[in-house]
Amino acid sequence: MVNINVNEKKLSLAAAFFVPLFITIAICVGRGVYPFGDRCILHVDMYHQYCPFFSEFLQNIRDGSLFSYSWNIGLGADFVSLYAYYLASPLNWLIVLCPGNAVVEFMTILVVVKIAACGLTAACYLQRHFETERMAAAVFGTAYALCAFTAAYSWNIMWTDCMVLLPLILLGLERLVKKGRPLLYYGTLALCILSNYYISIMICIFLVFWFLLTWAENRTAGIRAWARFAWYSLLEGGTAAVLILPTAIVLGYSGAGGISFPKSVEWYFDLVSELSRHFVLTETYTGSEHWPNLYCGVFVPVLFVLYLMNGEISWKRKVPRVFLVALFVLGFANNMLDFFWHGLHFPTSLPGRQSFIYCFLLLVICFEAFCKLRGNRVWHLLVATNVCVAFLMCAYFLTEDRAEQTMRFVMTAVFFCFYLILLSGYLAGSKKVRRLLLAVGGFAAITELAMNLEATGLDTVSRSSYHRERADYQTLLGQAEAMAEEEGVLFYRTEQLERKTKNDAALHGYASATQFSSLMNLNVSHFYQDVGMEGGKNFYSYSGATPLLEAMLSVRYVLADNDREAGPLRALLAPAGEYSLYENRYTLPIGFVMDEAAAEEWDYDEPDDIETQNRLAYLLGADEAMLVPVESVSEPGESAFTAERTGYYYATYEKTSIGNLTEQTSDGRSRSYTKVSHGYTLDLGYCEAGTGVTVTNTEGEELPLRVYYLNLDAFYQAYEALSRRPFVLTLFENNRIEGTVRLTKAGRLIFSIADEQGWTLFVDGEETKSETFAEAFISTRLAPGEHQIELRYETPGLRAGAACSGLCLLLAAASIYLSGRKKGERREANSEKAGDSE
Repeated sequence: MVNINVNEKKLSLAAAFFVPLFITIAICVGRGVYPFGDRCILHVDMYHQYCPFFSEFLQNIRDGSLFSYSWNIGLGADFVSLYAYYLASPLNWLIVLCPGNAVVEFMTILVVVKIAACGLTAACYLQRHFETERMAAAVFGTAYALCAFTAAYSWNIMWTDCMVLLPLILLGLERLVKKGRPLLYYGTLALCILSNYYISIMICIFLVFWFLLTWAENRTAGIRAWARFAWYSLLEGGTAAVLILPTAIVLGYSGAGGISFPKSVEWYFDLVSELSRHFVLTETYTGSEHWPNLYCGVFVPVLFVLYLMNGEISWKRKVPRVFLVALFVLGFANNMLDFFWHGLHFPTSLPGRQSFIYCFLLLVICFEAFCKLRGNRVWHLLVATNVCVAFLMCAYFLTEDRAEQTMRFVMTAVFFCFYLILLSGYLAGSKKVRRLLLAVGGFAAITELAMNLEATGLDTVSRSSYHRERADYQTLLGQAEAMAEEEGVLFYRTEQLERKTKNDAALHGYASATQFSSLMNLNVSHFYQDVGMEGGKNFYSYSGATPLLEAMLSVRYVLADNDREAGPLRALLAPAGEYSLYENRYTLPIGFVMDEAAAEEWDYDEPDDIETQNRLAYLLGADEAMLVPVESVSEPGESAFTAERTGYYYATYEKTSIGNLTEQTSDGRSRSYTKVSHGYTLDLGYCEAGTGVTVTNTEGEELPLRVYYLNLDAFYQAYEALSRRPFVLTLFENNRIEGTVRLTKAGRLIFSIADEQGWTLFVDGEETKSETFAEAFISTRLAPGEHQIELRYETPGLRAGAACSGLCLLLAAASIYLSGRKKGERREANSEKAGDSE
């Protein structure tokens, strides 16, 4: 056993944490991240999902409603499964110390600290695994912390806990196999699975290979090592059942559920182009074309070649590790392996999610090569030089946009040459020279890593822009709440005409009809799309709603960025700064009754969205069509019409790739439409007769619009049919709804609540099996008379998952205790034998 100098060891670990910490902070300061400027590192899903969900998490903690149903996420969402999917990191609980207006800063601190923690855990593994006190462990730890996975996905803070824990999990596995000590393995992997079960799938796949490798190199562990590995791995999964089971159930009715195995083999790209992503300044990729983010230092390819030729490292040790590297490389490029690595799913974007494991594996291999550099010869460097130059040239000539990539190749070549020169001096120089060269090389590596992260990671957006409407919204939402309370309204939804994200309701704390989440109910999204509203695989949105649909979804208030939306159906209540609050005059409660014949006959999934709504209006008693066609003209870049009658106008269009549209009226009103490619009905607003309306797109493409006028008489007739038998709320809590409804004839009570496992319906005190309306919403058939209705919610699978977790936790504690006791008894027995022999 090597006697490690404690001070050297601590210094190395401290450097592994503080070097990436200072680099990340320096980049944030340079970017002008608050408080050093008006920027923040909200990016991609951190902008659209995590910040709103963190805000809802904080509010739920303070309200004492953490494990209840959340009404601020879409039409409603199970918060336990959402917590498990997005928020389960133990560090997230520190948000209780955070003011409500500083959630962005809290997340920024999490990102920075987790990046630094990756360096610390990586260096800890290298020290313990190789039993060394070398300061180089800090350099390699920094390389792990600042690798391309970090540059690409540091904003994805629900994944980074797993990246931090990976080195400790591997260290725990090795202790389990070599010494029979299970505590570190059980504790870290259980925590990893609890923090993010999805990324943990990839780690668990890798652990199978790493166990086989470790056991093969420690055969004396015997069959007991297999039993321990299987037993504690099972317990770790079971310990996380309290979160996994509810999430699995909720995923079953989301767009992320289901398995569709690939039918044929496909190669995404050639291996040279793939491996060239190890070059410095390689732009990170988060799109849908599968390119992995592989960079972890230009010194890595050099050391990997030297590792293959190192005479002090046996081929028995090299072969399995090189096999694992090859498995990763092929896995990034092959659709079958890609599907396998990602838990039997294809990611729609954010590819190569297992690349941090690959980077760590390479760094472990290269650290061993570095520690045993004396096993290499000068001619090995010549081979490494030729390999690096040849590969660099091949990659350059295979690159299509060479002019744009010149700096990337030049800087990679510079670092290749620099490291090779240092290594030549190291092999030929004295001990003093070697120490100097190692210091220079370490500084160069850290410089390279910092330069790459600064150039490719930690993108920022305007902080003031993200928070622009916060104060005004809080004022308007407070006024809406006061008015609703005064009128005795226990529940209502609020929506926006223009939104920053599809989770603004969670961000600002109000109930809405819009959400963007991987746990979203897909049936609701399908319904939205069938009636001309915006929907997709992991989102649905209020955009495209007509007054009848607004009423059915209980949208009572509307937030807008102008004061010109008032009309017969919508009243201006109050302005605040740049924004205004409107009230929809015709709104239904969370439950309403529809005649059974109408509920049965309405074909909501007709191809024509407008005809679908007209058909519903007719079934509800309208004498005429609710949405009436209006003539319009179109040419490349714009469509136009003139309002012949004063009223509300809407437009539909054929499928298009156009992203944004802008409406401009002759009386000066304007409105923007985003994500038009999602295909939803355009609300053109309230127009006076004679008003000219022009809709333009910046792409210059022709997009013919089918314009419709809202027949108010038909709408009133349809609305009156739904409002005459309202569901009167008497109690509204997150997990419980009570109310009464009076029917003069049989009908269908329909709730604007997604029909999901977890809801239990009681009619007149008796549990009743609910039905599904439009394949999306909770409903039940009722006979004439007055009925007491109750809906109760309990997270599906939570009780069973908690019982499983508790049992596994007890079994793990007992197993670890007995394992330690047996080891203690064996040590005592060995001591007694030693004493007898003396």
